[in-house]
Amino acid sequence: MSFSDAADFAKFYEAHAPKVRGLLFRLVGESALSDLTQEAFMKAWEHRNKFRAESEASTWLYRIAYNCAVDHLRKAGRKEEVSPEQVEESLEKNLSNRELVDLALGTLEMDMRAVVVLFYLEDQSLKDIALALEIPEGTVKSRLSLARQKMSDLLGKKGVSL
Repeated sequence: MSFSDAADFAKFYEAHAPKVRGLLFRLVGESALSDLTQEAFMKAWEHRNKFRAESEASTWLYRIAYNCAVDHLRKAGRKEEVSPEQVEESLEKNLSNRELVDLALGTLEMDMRAVVVLFYLEDQSLKDIALALEIPEGTVKSRLSLARQKMSDLLGKKGVSL
């Protein structure tokens, strides 16, 4: 993918904006979604000359979006996961399976949540996730395993199996 001019980048944006929004939504929620999506693409444009094509452009972009989400949460001083009390209250409600999965996803720490979102929701390979998050593939596998176990335990209380 060449980012030599604005027209090429506009095509890149059109192709990848929905997936970046999805990733950011699941990492930080809806409140700052538009701003963070815009920030991720602005950073990609500003640093387009640093893309070395050693991976897919989408992998590079996911890394930028992930960094934007982490920075946002750090600056906001917010906890990045849902509290156990919030989970227990929500489990008492009659939620759909999708809402329960989203809730369980919110209980994960940011590093585990990012791996789950990229693997299951964005259909990224273990290798691409490792490249995007700059971690070894073994770490991706272990985070996926731990996240599945945590989510399974939580959802099992409500009778939902993964």
